[in-house]
Amino acid sequence: MSLARKIVDASEDKTEVYKEPLSFDADGLIRIPQRFAALNRLIMRDLNGRLRSPTFYKYTKDQISQYLSNPYRYQKNLRNAAIYLYAASSHFRRLIQYFVALSDLAYVVSPYRIDTSTAKQSMLRKQYKRTLNMLSAMDIKNQFPKILTVCLREDVFFGTMWVTNDNITIQQLPSDFCEIAVVEGNVPNVSFNFSYFDTNHQYLEMYPKEFQDKYELYKSDMTKMKWQELDAPNSFAVKCNNDILDYAIPPFVGIFREIYDLEDYRSLKMTKTELENYALLVMKLGINKEGEWEMDFDKARDFYSNLADVLPEEVGAVLSPMPIDKIGFEKSNTRDTDTIAEAEQNLFTAAGVSTLLFNNDKASSNALLLSIKADQALTYGIVKSIEEVVNRFIHSYPYGKNFRVTFLDCSPYNRKEMGEQYLKAAQYGFPTLSYFCASQGLSQADMDGMDFLENEILKLKDRFRPLLSSATVSSADGAGRPTKDDGDLSDSGESSREHDDGDDSQLE
Repeated sequence: MSLARKIVDASEDKTEVYKEPLSFDADGLIRIPQRFAALNRLIMRDLNGRLRSPTFYKYTKDQISQYLSNPYRYQKNLRNAAIYLYAASSHFRRLIQYFVALSDLAYVVSPYRIDTSTAKQSMLRKQYKRTLNMLSAMDIKNQFPKILTVCLREDVFFGTMWVTNDNITIQQLPSDFCEIAVVEGNVPNVSFNFSYFDTNHQYLEMYPKEFQDKYELYKSDMTKMKWQELDAPNSFAVKCNNDILDYAIPPFVGIFREIYDLEDYRSLKMTKTELENYALLVMKLGINKEGEWEMDFDKARDFYSNLADVLPEEVGAVLSPMPIDKIGFEKSNTRDTDTIAEAEQNLFTAAGVSTLLFNNDKASSNALLLSIKADQALTYGIVKSIEEVVNRFIHSYPYGKNFRVTFLDCSPYNRKEMGEQYLKAAQYGFPTLSYFCASQGLSQADMDGMDFLENEILKLKDRFRPLLSSATVSSADGAGRPTKDDGDLSDSGESSREHDDGDDSQLE
């Protein structure tokens, strides 16, 4: 059954029903009884059913080295290690979030394969509005940072879309049961292992209808139908290392050992600090020249027991018949190197990012900006892969074939620079006004809507007028620069004023 999509054209104030086929049965998507009224309410877990708790894996440095020796065989272990470190290490989490924030996900919708000499403006306007409505339904700036996070953490994001009339929700698929075998339209397709539902059958109804149908095929032939390719363009994969499609390897797997080193140094420093807080009290039981105890041993032992009972945990006591010398393990040189700070610096150096970004006392603005630009190239490569996913999905609809989405290489760190470039180009007549608005956080849909709201409905241009000044009044109205007092004039200024007054008297 086809999906009926209602598109409201605000300029003509009428509702048009457009029907088009999709790759799966849309009616079958809303088949979970009394679970949700609309498809955009995605059920992730059934709290009244059997819950599955997440499992975390803390590997040793030796295990990480072993996994790196064969990343194809141990890709699941490396992915689990990355997930654990993302939750346990604030440094690793901050590094991932830093790269995610290097893109505003600002985009511009532009015409694609259009003959401007024969194009019909009214039809293109309607198609353009429908395309903008689709992108608004995707909620790109809220959903797509999650894709960036997974790609930078685990290398691959496997997802599928739930599509309704006014909402497109992206659901992440379990990475351990997904592979990439086919690339279609420059976008990797997802091959899913349907044996996943053998032990997680309670989650089957929380996936699109396509999964339920293909799971029945799997049960009919568990050997040949175990791996099945999901329908494009609704299902897709985004990979950070898109030059290696055979297996997943986390982009920052090379710093896992440095993160473990940092934790080891912290443990050593904590142990050293604790040892430095300890004290030892020695009760010396002397011996006279005849070799006899100077005090009765039993009485001395009683004194020792009384002392030991009142000492705190950080202070120890010992009863000894001989002198005890202190043996220290402090460094002989006066310069004490902070091993933790050095380990943190080594961590970010191994990650390929500037330590100036993370609380470094040696600040250099130029070096920092250049480092950010180099880091931004990594994130923008993933964004361009997301761009292919969006365009493939848009082009699957008849009204979207004539448009293309372009993501801008824009971030909070270069927003001002990009905005000035687009604005300067627009002042010289180049069609970059939409690019300028996108770089400043205003999408084309918001730009069109806010312009209509402020100028046509609220009429803010007529209501808000600037105060009269020399900047807003022409010279013909008698406006000009205010006259300075005599005390504020320079010698040349006074001479000019006297000369002007003399000319005026002659004219009279």
